[in-house]
Amino acid sequence: SYFLSLLATVIFIQCGTQSEKMESKVIANYAQIVHQSYADSYNKALELQATIKDFLENPSEPGLEKAKKAWLAAREIYGQTEVYRETNSPVDVIQSNRTPWGIANEGQMNAWPIDESYIDYVAPGTEEHSGSYPGIIADSTVAITSTMLADMNEKDTDKSISSGWHAIEFLLWGQDNTNPVEGLPGLRKFTDYTTEPHAKRRAQYLEEAVTLLVSDLKDLVDTWKVGGAYRTVFEGLDHNVALRQLINGAFFMAGDELSSERMIAPVDSTDGIDASGQEDEHSCFSDNTHRDIYVNALGIENVLFGTYGSISGPSFYDLVLQADETQAQQLKMAMDEAMSKVEIIANNELPFDFLITKETSSDEEYGPVMQGVVALQALGDQISVSANVLGINLR
Repeated sequence: SYFLSLLATVIFIQCGTQSEKMESKVIANYAQIVHQSYADSYNKALELQATIKDFLENPSEPGLEKAKKAWLAAREIYGQTEVYRETNSPVDVIQSNRTPWGIANEGQMNAWPIDESYIDYVAPGTEEHSGSYPGIIADSTVAITSTMLADMNEKDTDKSISSGWHAIEFLLWGQDNTNPVEGLPGLRKFTDYTTEPHAKRRAQYLEEAVTLLVSDLKDLVDTWKVGGAYRTVFEGLDHNVALRQLINGAFFMAGDELSSERMIAPVDSTDGIDASGQEDEHSCFSDNTHRDIYVNALGIENVLFGTYGSISGPSFYDLVLQADETQAQQLKMAMDEAMSKVEIIANNELPFDFLITKETSSDEEYGPVMQGVVALQALGDQISVSANVLGINLR
């Protein structure tokens, strides 16, 4: 009896040690993925900055098109990093004595929807301030610097956006004032940077906005690198705390931010041309929302399965598989279903801003956007159940 009890104790200790080793590997692999994806996003932002610099030195229509393509390419990587939000990590957390590693620059990089008139000219009657508010670019009393853009961001309301991806997007494409049925993005002319009023200030604004974005991404790369301020904190956390944080981002993105804010909201919105709702789509100037949705979902998959680019290692899914094979299968099926539904949106022959005019969240039979919503929310539920299997409560 004593021998059997001792053997059981030894087996229990060995199992516990193996489980802890696996958790350590999952946490380390996640940190590597976070750092590499931020580094790739930073490098793409540098390419965008260089392309914009070339364009501003010699403005032309082909130069503007190259800058647009560079913005689109950079978004492909950045969109995959949004799953690191709501993980009690630097991108969301304000710096304090308790959290000296806090950066809290997510809103500075990616806030939306924006009141374009806060930045530049808009078509009369299309924005709350159009015609009465000069916009930062037209206000010659304001010196345009990256510091000023950071200070002005969300200063008046949550739509008073002066910095980040969507401010740059607006400065490249301009307002999208076409009806969604036309399938066209914003149609800004390169002459806005040559002969039109405030051309020099517009160029200065674009240059400073991309400088700030590059700086924001560099801060995240540095804090997440091996030996970086937050990487050191994260890898020293209690395993249960670290695992809860990393999986909460995926839970938040699937069950709330992507499915609700970025999909249901524009489906039901009446803001935009002919009450189309296009003002509330994520990348409304470039009509790139279909790709935003896909890469946001891909970011969720990266976290769940421990993969990104050439990186592949122990994952949250592997931990669930060890604990409950049936639940792991349910999680994988939910992820596969969500990806298949967002791929339909990403590859649809109809642009996202037209798709949202054809359905609402109260339809008896859902269209492709709401089908994507249902699949993502089901995935969020499965992430929560899977976390419970590991003793982690996300609700």
